[in-house]
Amino acid sequence: MKLVLTISSLLVVCICNNATAQTKPKPLTGKVSLEKLSNKAKDYIAENYKGYKIKKAEYDPLCSGGDAIDVSITKQKSKTYSLIFLLDGTFIQQETDVPFSEAPIEIGKALKIKYADYTYSKQIEKLQLADKSIQYLVDISKGFVSKEVIFDAQGVVICEN
Repeated sequence: MKLVLTISSLLVVCICNNATAQTKPKPLTGKVSLEKLSNKAKDYIAENYKGYKIKKAEYDPLCSGGDAIDVSITKQKSKTYSLIFLLDGTFIQQETDVPFSEAPIEIGKALKIKYADYTYSKQIEKLQLADKSIQYLVDISKGFVSKEVIFDAQGVVICEN
C-alpha cells in the first residue's frame, strides 16, 4: 500500500511540475517595430539623450527574468548606447561596450575563481542602472554552454543566466 501511495505521490508531483513548465511563458524575442515602442520610452530618450536617434529595438529578456526591450541609439561622433526598458517604457539601464581592461580588477579575480573553466570575452558591457549604480555584464562560455554573468564593482555576482 505504501508503494502505491509513493508512486501516486510521485506521479502527482511530475504532473504538477510538467503543468508548471508548460504554463511558464517564454521570453519575447525578435525585433520591435519602432512605431510600437512606447511613448514613455521615446520621451525618455528625447529628454535624456538629446540629438540621439533610435536605430533599432528588439526584445531582450532581463537576467533576473521578465521581458524587456533593448533600444539601440546613435549620434554622430558619439558613443552608441543600448537602453533597456520594460515593456511599459520604464527605463532600466544604459549599456555601453567597454574593453575588459576598464572593469574593476575584482571582476577578473571573481571570474578566475568562480568560472575558472570558462572563457570570457575581451569586451564587456558596463551597465548604468536607473539609480546610477554601475554593474558589469560578462559573456562566458564552456563548450556549448554560454552564459551572461552580471557583477557589481566588487566582483559579486548579481545575476547569472
